[in-house]
Amino acid sequence: MNKKNLIVSILSLTLYTCSAFAQHSISGRVFESNKEGKTPLIGANVYWSGTQTGTTSGTDGSYTITVPSESTYLVFSYVGFVTDSVRYNGQSVMDMVLKSSVQLQGVQIQGKRDAVEISTIKTINVEQIGQKELLKAACCNLSESFETSPSVNVAYADAVTGAKEIQLLGLSGIYAQIMTENIPNMRGLASPYGLSYIPGPWMESIQVTKGSGSVANGFESTTGQINVEYLKPETAPKFYLNLYGAESTNHEINIISSAKTGEHKSAAVMLHADNMPVQWDHNKDGFLDMPLTRNVNALARLSYNDGKKFEGQFMIKGLNELRRGGQLDQGWASIPEITNGYGTRINTNRIELSSKTGMIFPETPWRSVGLILSGHYHQQDSYFGLKTHDAWQTGFYGSLIYMSIFGTTDHKWKAGLDMRSDFMEEYFLDYPYYKEEYVPGAYFEYTLNVKDKFGVVAGIRGDHHNKWGFFATPRLHMKYNFTENLIVRASAGKSFRTPNLFTDNFSMLATSKRITLYDELQPERAWNYGANVTWKFRLFWRPGSFSFDYYITDFINQMVVDPYSYSDITAIYNLPGNSFAKSLQATFNYELFKRFDLRLAYKQDQVETDYISGRANKPLIPDYRALVNLAYEARKEDWRYDLTFQFQGKSNLGISAEEAPLYQQGHEGHEPQVGSDNLSPAFTTINGQITKVFNKKWDAYVGVENLLDFRQDLPIIGFENPFGTYFDATNVWGPVMGRKIYLGLRYSINQKKQS
Repeated sequence: MNKKNLIVSILSLTLYTCSAFAQHSISGRVFESNKEGKTPLIGANVYWSGTQTGTTSGTDGSYTITVPSESTYLVFSYVGFVTDSVRYNGQSVMDMVLKSSVQLQGVQIQGKRDAVEISTIKTINVEQIGQKELLKAACCNLSESFETSPSVNVAYADAVTGAKEIQLLGLSGIYAQIMTENIPNMRGLASPYGLSYIPGPWMESIQVTKGSGSVANGFESTTGQINVEYLKPETAPKFYLNLYGAESTNHEINIISSAKTGEHKSAAVMLHADNMPVQWDHNKDGFLDMPLTRNVNALARLSYNDGKKFEGQFMIKGLNELRRGGQLDQGWASIPEITNGYGTRINTNRIELSSKTGMIFPETPWRSVGLILSGHYHQQDSYFGLKTHDAWQTGFYGSLIYMSIFGTTDHKWKAGLDMRSDFMEEYFLDYPYYKEEYVPGAYFEYTLNVKDKFGVVAGIRGDHHNKWGFFATPRLHMKYNFTENLIVRASAGKSFRTPNLFTDNFSMLATSKRITLYDELQPERAWNYGANVTWKFRLFWRPGSFSFDYYITDFINQMVVDPYSYSDITAIYNLPGNSFAKSLQATFNYELFKRFDLRLAYKQDQVETDYISGRANKPLIPDYRALVNLAYEARKEDWRYDLTFQFQGKSNLGISAEEAPLYQQGHEGHEPQVGSDNLSPAFTTINGQITKVFNKKWDAYVGVENLLDFRQDLPIIGFENPFGTYFDATNVWGPVMGRKIYLGLRYSINQKKQS
């Protein structure tokens, strides 16, 4: 039995057997008695006497529990209340009012929340990055928010545009599904620079899912999902100001304002602007080390909750960004101008609209229905030297989802219908390329929870592509708790995505090589398998955790961008053989002493693809990465210190045998790029930040990136003749900009807490 049939068989068996759990059950609500009458108790324990069958009450005190044959008494308990029980005589509804066992004086409980959290309850392997972690660095945008995270790598895509690319499980970020508040985003034209479209201060948290994610979010997740949660109108600061400036003259401002606009409504407005106006050329190659950028970004959102059944969120977001790079003193006209030298110019306009509405049923709170609608328009004009690329994209996404249970809340299920469409019109060197997609789909996902020890999330979805027809994407996640703090997870799933010739590989425009498409690109299909072990412990009375991941991505078909086989062209074709990525990661977190945290991580990636010239490692994927992060917070919480060491191993450059001598020989005043093995050197970078908290409203921070001032000395080959045969700015393996010192100021006024 092949791997596909095995996964489908396990998935089908799991979905089939779930019907066995739909036994007779009873429901009711748990209350406490007080002066105002009855108030629902959240999290009250409800279980059958003498058995292991139990559950807890929901946010409105409601519960549902299966009736076993071996017990006749239903027990209700809650800390601080007298335990009570009721004899079962065939009732279908059973309410309970608990009495307080003792009157306690008010107490204050203090706890420490981890900056990066891995749940011991969730079946799917999700890493949550909270604001505490985001504040460890300047975090100007989403691409810079992973500087202290070992799971997601960040690298420059080329040496002229400043675009940053993420890598998850050893593969490019195009194989990770990027979402904002569980809405698929950053697809198509937004993929090269979309990470810079989300300012850091706007983010409430980031969830990183490794391996195939939930089928409810779509079919595109190959290596995982990255979901960004924006600040919510109900909890965002009433007013927030962030000012940032660096010695590179890069500066930015963020303003956030939120307010309660009615009994059930809240609103928030977020504004962002940044600018990089000064030309820097530290290595004296005549090209800008970093592009000149100007970004204006705005978001407005409205939240409605009637406190009973209905809630909704509505959002509009727009931006304009201009990036200019290339040789110094460019005019950067709206069209290429060869008389001024080699220049790059990218002008982007984008607008997004979205709404999320939902309804729950108070009588049966485990049931809910939700509707997600979103759309975007993206327009981009660009050129690289004499290569022009102008494009437009409109997209729509809609999802209707229904959630309920089989018998008890230990057996949840969700089902939904969704629709996504994209129309993209591109002109490369004035030659048109069109892409039109309509993909309606349906999915079903079942979640099993056995006493918080064993969990299964099994889902399958079917979609129909207007060009490629019907396809199915099954996914399975399993979890077992050997103890409360020792968890093993395993997952397997399939993905489907249609490649984009230019936007998936935008940096290839920054080279003199011709782009040659050998055949019509087929959809990319892949299987992902993985396992995770998480152990949380206490050593010398201090908390710690250890996590180990191993994931394999095996492509059935892939768009292959071949830099090895030819010296004068970039060949693009469908996968002629095998392509796979194996990713291993170990992470250790420990509180060395009170308020002093240590994080150690080691990651090893093996990514190989069959090219025309034979099997080789994918270019610019380091063979290993290691990270050490130290974080200390003073006893009064008025000082915070963060220091991060990153160690990066060697990687292949994307060059052919004929090009190798150009990289192995040095230029006047510049060291060779690689040795005789055609591998980039290993290197180390250090980042640090100190934050001073003055009071509940003010704090200031100062930091340094790349403290050792390490730079890739010659990121552009053929810079002497950018319109010649050997110009190439795509082999960027290390920092292009040197040491950067920055400082910032934050001012915040929080909303009054509602009673």
